[in-house]
Amino acid sequence: MKLMPTRARTINYRQLTINRKSRGFTLIELLVVITLFGIVSILITASYITFERNQRIRNATQTLKNDLRFVQNKALAGDKGANSECPVTSTLVGWYVTFDTSQTSTYTYAGVCNTSVLPFSPKTVNYPSGVTLHSIEIGGSVLSGTIVKVLFKPVSTGVSLHDNNAPPFLDANGELDNTLTQTGNLVIKLKDQHSAAAKYQVTVQTSGEVSDAKL
Repeated sequence: MKLMPTRARTINYRQLTINRKSRGFTLIELLVVITLFGIVSILITASYITFERNQRIRNATQTLKNDLRFVQNKALAGDKGANSECPVTSTLVGWYVTFDTSQTSTYTYAGVCNTSVLPFSPKTVNYPSGVTLHSIEIGGSVLSGTIVKVLFKPVSTGVSLHDNNAPPFLDANGELDNTLTQTGNLVIKLKDQHSAAAKYQVTVQTSGEVSDAKL
C-alpha cells in the first residue's frame, strides 16, 4: 500500500480542524433556546405569583382567626381596658368584632361597658393588600344586612350576633338586645382581588369555637 506524503496528511488534518472550529449555532437554534428560556421564565414567575397570593390570603385568615380568639380572651378575662376605660363601677358587657360587607378591606374590634354605648380600646385591622372580604354567612345563608357584630361575653364561651344598632347589646333588663334574626354559625369568607371565588374561611360557632379552612 502506498502511503501519502507526510505533508499532505498534515494539511488535510489542519483543514479538518479548522472546519470543525468554524461551525456555530444557527439562527433557528438560537431562537429555539430563547423561546424555551422565555417559557420557563413565564412559568416560574406565574408559580411565584400564585404562591405569594396564596400565602398572603392564608396569613390574612390566620390573623383574623387570632384576632377573634384575642377578643374572646379579652372578654373571658373581664378586661376593662389597659387604662381602665371602663369605670370600676361599670359592668363589662363584653368585647366584639364588627364586619361590614360594604367595607371589604377592614374589620374592627373593641370592648363595651353597660354604662356607655361608646366602645373603648377600638382597633381597625386592615386585610393585607390584595385580600378582601368575599361574603358573610350565618347558619348557611348569606348575611341579610351589611353589618354583623360578634359579641363575646364575660364568663361565657358562647357568642351572640347583633345588627348595626348595637351597642348597647343589652336592654334595660340586662337581656341581649339588637340581635340578628339569623342564627347559627358565622362564616367569614376571604378572597384575593384577582379571583371571584372565596379562598379561605373563618368559622365562629355559636359555642365560641373559632376555626379556619381552605376552600
